[in-house]
Amino acid sequence: MLATKPAAPKALPGFEDMRAFWEPKWECYAIKVQPGAFCISKEKVVLTTVLGSCISACIFDPKLKVGGMNHFMLPASSIADDGGRSMRYGLFAMEQLINGLLRLGSRRENLQVKLTGGGDMMQGITSIGQQNIDFIKDYVAAEQLKVLAADFGGDQARKVAYFPQEGRMLVNRMDHRDDQRLIEEERSYRQDVDCHLDDSDVELF
Repeated sequence: MLATKPAAPKALPGFEDMRAFWEPKWECYAIKVQPGAFCISKEKVVLTTVLGSCISACIFDPKLKVGGMNHFMLPASSIADDGGRSMRYGLFAMEQLINGLLRLGSRRENLQVKLTGGGDMMQGITSIGQQNIDFIKDYVAAEQLKVLAADFGGDQARKVAYFPQEGRMLVNRMDHRDDQRLIEEERSYRQDVDCHLDDSDVELF
């Protein structure tokens, strides 16, 4: 145990609103990455999230010692007339994270990717987890990204801890007692995203 907590890490531009909190388990500050968000850091922090049918990509640049995590739930909008923006959510999440790293000086060929999520949380009712898995597999193949590890599927939620200074990703399968709460949170978020389809000012590069 550390005798005193160090000062909170300095956030990179654009991530100042992501609150860092002290995590005794890791003896460092942690930042929770919510659905629809991403975070990049070069500090000694741990990025955390909880995934059901969602996917998180954790991407590391070993040369610059910087990394980040995203968290996306949907490979595509459920609205029929989506203006041709198919796979909008997963695509935007990946482009946000990768372009954020490139702006810091990373080169695409140096990026190391670790992937997890896509649980079958509502067996026989929805295939959103598998749709997310299919999307991310197609995406990394098309972009020729270097994938070092992947942990997909199953019927359990996951707690994820990612250390962006070293590119280490830890995944813990959760107890089924937490399933219903997570299912409700994901359903609520999915509905909110579709209701605010045109509110985003994110642009692809």
